[in-house]
Amino acid sequence: MIESDNNRQKTNVVNLQFKVALADSHDIELLVRHRLGMFNDVFPELKTQVQASEGRNRKWINEKLLDGTLVGFIAKTQEGQVAGSGCLWIREQQPRLVSLSLKAPYLMSVYTEEAFRRKGVARLVVQNAIAWAKENGYDGISLHASETGKLLYESLCFQTTNEMRLKFEQTNKRSC
Repeated sequence: MIESDNNRQKTNVVNLQFKVALADSHDIELLVRHRLGMFNDVFPELKTQVQASEGRNRKWINEKLLDGTLVGFIAKTQEGQVAGSGCLWIREQQPRLVSLSLKAPYLMSVYTEEAFRRKGVARLVVQNAIAWAKENGYDGISLHASETGKLLYESLCFQTTNEMRLKFEQTNKRSC
């Protein structure tokens, strides 16, 4: 169950081993650590860049959490040990034909502590994020999935889309 001291609604996605609570300003260091851990797991060859991004990530997470455009979900054991986390970034989007909202939740930084992997922690975090987004009137969630996360997201009915990306540093080295 998501618990919060503020006026946000509560959800009822429950797991008997773990409980999920909304993050607050006391959780910034944890969210930074988990974001960097997620990057280290997905891009082990970029450890230097991940480490160098710590300050930028801390500043960004702090700002977004405090202004309410980042909603963190922290999974803990019944004894209070942190098992994992994830965040919804409520970002602006352009007017779209399929949505009336100019804001959309983006799921990011889903991370499970090694000791708790393959025990349903990430699934519980994502289910709570989905429930929160529905309860707050959003019509969907987008994300970028790692290869290891793809099966989880697909099992929760996320669909692959046709997004493409151009990286300028790569196009300067070759012709298209």
